[in-house]
Amino acid sequence: MQNEATKTRSQNMAFLVDADFLQRMETVLGELKGTLEYNVQFSDGTTVKFPKVKDIIGQPNSSECRIVSIIAGVEGQNGHSAYLTMRHQPSPSVEYTVTGPQRDVIYFAAKLDELVASSRQWYSWFFSSGIGFLVGCAAVLGPLVVWDTLYRHFFVGLASKGKAPGWLALTGIGAMWAIEYGVSKLFPRGTFAIGHGLKRHKEITGLRIGVLGAFAVSVLADWVLRHF
Repeated sequence: MQNEATKTRSQNMAFLVDADFLQRMETVLGELKGTLEYNVQFSDGTTVKFPKVKDIIGQPNSSECRIVSIIAGVEGQNGHSAYLTMRHQPSPSVEYTVTGPQRDVIYFAAKLDELVASSRQWYSWFFSSGIGFLVGCAAVLGPLVVWDTLYRHFFVGLASKGKAPGWLALTGIGAMWAIEYGVSKLFPRGTFAIGHGLKRHKEITGLRIGVLGAFAVSVLADWVLRHF
């Protein structure tokens, strides 16, 4: 007789949920041979239960009523159960709980680990606790540190007379923070590329490539000008 076991795992990561992922999720959870149920929360605060994953795939997912979380659950036979949560906010963004005989829990948790890993975005390391803290500090303190250098470079006339006026410093630093906030939107924690969300995902991906490309070109140009 096997001991009953429960395994819960939480991850703070950036993920991409699309139609293909949802179909694979349904296949994995279906191995428990129980009744599947999906709870989908939308940005307007509404939570809707769906019996089939194809009903979720068919959602409009408009900008006014975006999908912000999906909880998939199944109650199987002989005490087996599994619940998987994928959400934009709050942390952790991904969480699952598996219950059943110990051997089955180990096997099924490995399947869920593999499934979740397939949804991981390349920039997930931004959201890990240690690195995320450092990135946050850099985003807040960076503009304060580089402001004097930018001021002397772009406002030569004023800089020759002394420090920047208070209003100009506040405006410049505030503008840099605003730019950082805009760039951060190109790296969402949770992406539900379903319905209109697929178009939004493609647009954000294109903008992200453009911003990163422009940054790389500017760094390369600066290096060339300094060395040639």
